[in-house]
Amino acid sequence: MAVGFYTSRVILNALGVIDFGIYNVVGGIVGTLSILNGAMAGATQRWITIALGKGDEDNLKKVFSVGLTAQFIIGILILLFIETIGTWYLYKYAIIPEERIDSAFVVFQVSTLTMFLTILNVPFNGAIIAHEKMGAFAFFSIFDVIMKLVICFTLYYTSYDKLILYSLLLFLTYLINFCAIQLYSHKKFIEARFKFGWDKEMYKSMWSLAFWTISGNVAYAGYTQGITLLINLFFGPAMNAAAGVANQATNIINQFSMNFQMALNPQITKNYAQQNYTDMHKLMFRSSKFSYFLMLVFTVPLFYEAPYLLKLWLGNVPEHAVSFMRIGLFVSMIMAVRNPLVTAAMANGNLKKYQLIVNGILLLVCPLLYIIYKIGGIPECSAIILFIIMVIATLASAYLLKDMVYLNYYDFIKKVGVPIVVYTPLSFIIPLSIYLVMPESFLRLIILTPIALLSTISIIYYFVLNKNERSYISSFIKAKLKIK
Repeated sequence: MAVGFYTSRVILNALGVIDFGIYNVVGGIVGTLSILNGAMAGATQRWITIALGKGDEDNLKKVFSVGLTAQFIIGILILLFIETIGTWYLYKYAIIPEERIDSAFVVFQVSTLTMFLTILNVPFNGAIIAHEKMGAFAFFSIFDVIMKLVICFTLYYTSYDKLILYSLLLFLTYLINFCAIQLYSHKKFIEARFKFGWDKEMYKSMWSLAFWTISGNVAYAGYTQGITLLINLFFGPAMNAAAGVANQATNIINQFSMNFQMALNPQITKNYAQQNYTDMHKLMFRSSKFSYFLMLVFTVPLFYEAPYLLKLWLGNVPEHAVSFMRIGLFVSMIMAVRNPLVTAAMANGNLKKYQLIVNGILLLVCPLLYIIYKIGGIPECSAIILFIIMVIATLASAYLLKDMVYLNYYDFIKKVGVPIVVYTPLSFIIPLSIYLVMPESFLRLIILTPIALLSTISIIYYFVLNKNERSYISSFIKAKLKIK
């Protein structure tokens, strides 16, 4: 998180607002056209985890080889789409200064190659997570962050086109990480071999799951990359930079929650494979609740001190970045609540009804945003609409899981929804008094932040956690501090 915040500032200053916005637009086009990969990635990881949960080694090998073959086929198909439809959109509709269009095209091609490596890496990353090798996952993640830090310093000491150089160095980082993950997986996991496989029935099952997952990825593209393209269409690359800065800030914090959930997701799927629904539901509730409140601890001080922190972080803060960031924090927290529900739905695999309803709701984001922008809506409407739609989609997800994994909807509302609604506003009250009394300054930052953290943690500990959870945390802390 710390390095991520620093590198974001350096990249914005090194590239400039326009080039930073262009990079976000190009990435948006590539991301929008790679939704098929996300669908098969979820299917592949689900099958690997199910095979591990059942302890079927032969099936595990078959799943991996079939999944790898599927990813390769998908990679080729997506490359064809990007080189045709993506190039057409880049030159015809993307709002990019004429003198930067050639650089944008080079970045477009490099981003496409980077995405291809990401597609091929899916089964290997899936194996690491399914085997719950979180130490290795942490190592590769930290290596990626350190390399990005090196890239930041490199940009300051070059006269070459910084936008092109940035994309090339990012590609090199992904390539090194790709090779390292292959070597690790080959050594640690018996199934992780570069062996292409074909099993008609397994392909049929995988593609069936992927087909219904595609609607989810279309929705995801709609409320991420689609929003980026709409902001570019109505407000230009400078506003993309403001939204991009806010997204980087919220994504860095969101990654903290996602990594926490990543440690629990394999257990959710394995419990489903073993038909241990009671423990599965406990993990789902705790993953949703703990993820939300972990993010709330960071969100409270960040919400109040967003203007000052963005100045410290970036120096030159793009207009609208503060409001984008503030609303984006709440969107990220709701997404953290929904993620374990998506994992449970994927574990079941029968996604037709779930995807039609939940992702039909999410697909409303872009049409609604287009209409609102067309009639003169402010740029921040993208984040506001996304928040409202995400809340509705989360409630719908929980309701639909009652038939898929026998989840009690009212238990979810009681154990997850009620604490969120009741205790989130309370966490903002004490820091609000400091925010209103003191002017914006470094002094207010160093006073408000610890008070916000302490008050939020206290509310979570005494009111959100139940007796058993408080007892476990107390015992854990005492053991770590060696207090008898």
